[in-house]
Amino acid sequence: MSGKIIKSFSINYFTLDQSSFFINTLNQFDSDYPLIKDSFRANFYMVIVLNKGDYSICINEYEFSESDRCVYVVKPGDIVRMRFNNTSEGVCIGFEDSFFSQRYHENVLRFFDCFQLDSIPQQFMDDFINTKVNMLVELMKGEYHSNRVYRIKVLRSYLNILLCELQYLGGLADALHVEFTKPSSNDRILAFLDLVEEHFKIAKTPSFYAEKLCVTPNYLNKLCKQERGVTAGHVVRQRIVVEAKRLLQFSSYNINEIARELSFDSTSYFVTFFKKQEGITPESYRKSFA
Repeated sequence: MSGKIIKSFSINYFTLDQSSFFINTLNQFDSDYPLIKDSFRANFYMVIVLNKGDYSICINEYEFSESDRCVYVVKPGDIVRMRFNNTSEGVCIGFEDSFFSQRYHENVLRFFDCFQLDSIPQQFMDDFINTKVNMLVELMKGEYHSNRVYRIKVLRSYLNILLCELQYLGGLADALHVEFTKPSSNDRILAFLDLVEEHFKIAKTPSFYAEKLCVTPNYLNKLCKQERGVTAGHVVRQRIVVEAKRLLQFSSYNINEIARELSFDSTSYFVTFFKKQEGITPESYRKSFA
């Protein structure tokens, strides 16, 4: 288990030039970025395409190793640890929300299923998808290392195509709720998700967020069920649980300290909340990773 402070990495650790996008091959990734071997909180998105090789990847509570033809997805806030070697064939694509939203409207990435809070970070590729993804990767690598005037715009378009292919990979292409025309209901849900990310530690009821959005709690629930299939309260509780799990697994905070970090009135209230959501106590959850 790591120390109380989980170190965070911005994309600048991987780019060194203040850019908001990078693509690097994996066979030299460990030597180029040695700090990835220890757990860190990612402050940006990563899509790791792995064709084959010896490797291990830990994303939150999930651990993966040595599966061929896989895609791994990392979201801002995820706790990550990675190890590759010179047999690892694939690439890591990293980007910030701002890179994507320069063409598409802000935070549209949240509507891709692979970036949902409860999504499984690993997806397997069949032969057809693997061929298409690798073709996109080669195009992206070539464009990334070019000096062409419109390289950033082209990279952004390739990235959008890649994410859409991942949506097909999950069998959910028809359910993709990405609307580039900015419908008002999507705008409110995006604003709600942003508010939850900012305030989930101190505001645990939908009424707080409804007031911020100038709507009623009932209307916010209706929007959430329409766009996400769950209630607004579920969205807030899910975000709290995810953070609690990260602190239990990757920090040395005791249960009392985690309860305070998440602004619960008492430790007993936190334990009751966590057990109701997950079916086990925080202590039992932590011990499962010991």
